[in-house]
Amino acid sequence: MAEKIYERLKAISYPRPSGSAQEKKTLDYLAEQIREMGFDPEIEEFSYTRRIPEEAYVAAVLDDGSEIAFPVTGITDSMETAPEGETAEFYYLRSYDEVSLTRVRGKIVLIHGRLSMEEYRRIKNAGIAGYIVTSGTIRDTYENSDLETARFRDNLSDLGALPAFTIRMIDAVKLLRLRPEKLRFRLRLKEETVQSRNLSVTVPGTSLPEEILAVGAHYDSVPYSLGSWDNGAGAVEMLSLLEHLKEHPARRTVKVILFGSEETGLHGSEAYVEAHPEVIEKTKAMLNIDVGGSILGKELIFLSASDDTEVWVRQLLKESGYEAVTVKMVMSSDSARFNDVGIPSISIGQDAPQGGGYMHTRYDNMDLIDENVLKREAEFIMYLVHRLADPEVFPIPRFLPDSIRKGVIGYFGEKNSRLAKMPAVPEEKPLPFHF
Repeated sequence: MAEKIYERLKAISYPRPSGSAQEKKTLDYLAEQIREMGFDPEIEEFSYTRRIPEEAYVAAVLDDGSEIAFPVTGITDSMETAPEGETAEFYYLRSYDEVSLTRVRGKIVLIHGRLSMEEYRRIKNAGIAGYIVTSGTIRDTYENSDLETARFRDNLSDLGALPAFTIRMIDAVKLLRLRPEKLRFRLRLKEETVQSRNLSVTVPGTSLPEEILAVGAHYDSVPYSLGSWDNGAGAVEMLSLLEHLKEHPARRTVKVILFGSEETGLHGSEAYVEAHPEVIEKTKAMLNIDVGGSILGKELIFLSASDDTEVWVRQLLKESGYEAVTVKMVMSSDSARFNDVGIPSISIGQDAPQGGGYMHTRYDNMDLIDENVLKREAEFIMYLVHRLADPEVFPIPRFLPDSIRKGVIGYFGEKNSRLAKMPAVPEEKPLPFHF
């Protein structure tokens, strides 16, 4: 099995961004592999719109009025400037402390990395004119790095967008060394409609077919990444699961789903949840696979579920001898879309040591992939599927505790979250015991 998984992963290790011909090529390959097993996969098209950068310009304005421009990209779905651009004072925002935030009104600020919702709320309320986030590391070169294609997240939409850019870390240092008082910036966006696809396979339950376990993984990558780790590994591990289920179906129905366009905002899982309310109603839990196969790092299990579920999973780790760390939180992956309609999830992923993982870069390739790790992960997925789908009573409650519920609503934003519009489901308490 190890060699087969590895060869399948090699076959799809190329950039396959959302809506591209390469994404469809990958889906076609996965579908053909599934048909050879004897299944008839269902392929569903969906579309979404986004506003992508058409022109992005950031330049330091020098004392003599001349400008030194830096390579930047605009942030998808952010806010355009006036056509002629804008000029604003420049400020390097090292942290979000109260003193710093008194100095940013009307300025364009440079900040590190991605913004959390609370960080964005603070700088937006502080009145900034725009912002620039950094990409990569100080050891990058132009030849060995790519500018990250970031997007303005949906959970920030309630606050309103601003003109936003991404700059390489190495260029951020050059910008700071110039000490410019002002920056000239311009951003033009164009709207495009993206076509993508989901693939699903239904393995009917042998005795409890009306109860469904959803198992999913996304198969797209970011534009410049081969996506072997994130998440080609998860996609091909789904093929191994299907081969296993073909010979060993579970008591409950297992719905295996390969999602498109996860990297651009969980669009595949959003489309699936929207299109299949009857499946969602019968789904007891969702098992999600995202990031795996690396010889370096540790296995993680993210639990968006009850405290009892975490206890149950930890016991399974002891029984199976699988080495993993459990984390109770909402994972930024397709499982979150299922959480947002009240379905608990277990997500399997990997964490790399510092300097040993390169998610969302050109270095996410086959270099660190190990066939034995792929095999070990696939075997645990099979084990976990049967421990969920075979018991006489489903082992975990269809319930989200308050901490997870709040995390899901915060992840999508109050305006966009389906869960925010649904009443909380009370946790079932055990009945009192009487002699």
